[in-house]
Amino acid sequence: GADAADAPRAAAPRPRGNLRARLTSFVGRDADLECLRADLATTRLVTLLGPGGAGKTRLSQEAAEGAGDTAPDGVWLAELAPVDDPDAVPEAVLTALGARETVLYGAGAEEMRAVGADRRATAVERLVEHCGRRRMLIVLDNCEHVVEAAARLTEELLARCPHLTVLATSREPLGVPGESLRPVEPLPEPAALRLLADRGAAARPGFRP
Repeated sequence: GADAADAPRAAAPRPRGNLRARLTSFVGRDADLECLRADLATTRLVTLLGPGGAGKTRLSQEAAEGAGDTAPDGVWLAELAPVDDPDAVPEAVLTALGARETVLYGAGAEEMRAVGADRRATAVERLVEHCGRRRMLIVLDNCEHVVEAAARLTEELLARCPHLTVLATSREPLGVPGESLRPVEPLPEPAALRLLADRGAAARPGFRP
């Protein structure tokens, strides 16, 4: 028989969820990251607050990636920036979780209006059914332009899915009971320069800012 050492090594199992591997370094947020991971282990809703470009999205993804113990049933990122219609927020989250069913309706305009009116309620019920008693983490990224809809959905899911944790990024709080707010400031200059050097060196070896 072939030597065991020559057998192909099994690939590490991919963590459940839809987080993508990042190809760039993570700079200057070690303390923030440690605090955020501690929050996620003890709090069911954490919102990263800060202006656009402060680094909320990247920090949320780094923290979520290390949340395996908190969320053995998966870490799922729902990007809300492209969502224009507040009523479409539950459907966007359902799609991110890979739980959306595409249904083709052979219906007229009146029936389609009724379907649209029911769309949010149906998506919420599907989300509750999907999350159920699973131990999951959902990241709601860029909530500010649909903050009321995101807050309403979050409150309902947390009430009905006992093991769900939500990490949101927003320019304003969701205002949901039990929400833990963690401000994210732009990087201080030394860390920002280090980040610039890292990115520049990746694009052009030998680069110095």
